[in-house]
Amino acid sequence: GGGGGGGGGALACVHLRRGDFVDECRRYEEEARSGHARGWLLAHYERGLSCLPSDEEVRLNLQALGAAAAARGERVAYYGSSDEPAALRGSQPAGTQVATLADSAGLLDAFAAASPEPLHRSVLAPVVDQLVCARASALLLNVFSTFSQLLMAHIGMRRPERVGFVRDLSELAQRDLGVHVDFWRRQNPFDPAKLLGVQVAWDAGRLRMVAAPGVVADV
Repeated sequence: GGGGGGGGGALACVHLRRGDFVDECRRYEEEARSGHARGWLLAHYERGLSCLPSDEEVRLNLQALGAAAAARGERVAYYGSSDEPAALRGSQPAGTQVATLADSAGLLDAFAAASPEPLHRSVLAPVVDQLVCARASALLLNVFSTFSQLLMAHIGMRRPERVGFVRDLSELAQRDLGVHVDFWRRQNPFDPAKLLGVQVAWDAGRLRMVAAPGVVADV
């Protein structure tokens, strides 16, 4: 299924990590500053992508997601997959409501009851999140997250002959599948307190990236 247009409704999936990612992202940043970081890691930071967006960056990214959907003529319903749903609820732009699995406690019980084998809620919750988000036409994901990579692979299998099981969806694949994928971005990654790379500016609800000296922005 692709995204709706012409004023139609669309599901947007937002995947936000907290919890163990606090330490995980700190280690990634230390590696990126070390001078001998892995290439893929530096590439993510140079593109302005975020491992652990601040509450303000969550709000701005959600705002940009809504603006992009509106430009496509879509009315968006938001579903959030997060180990800390309160982090999403506390950072919603005005007029935006992000529903999470925590809002529908009975849903997990229904899935558990339907399962032929006993399943613990901690195991079941990510599976339900994957199933819901796999139906979304707009996705805001964490480029550092295995969950996000598996979700893109799940979506790619809608077209196994043309896209298949991949860990990243190219722009061509996104068009083929009728989805729009973006990743959490830092508000200003060129801030001296953060990592070198590109400067991200918000321009009329959209992200604009300006290359730092010696760095080619991947836009």
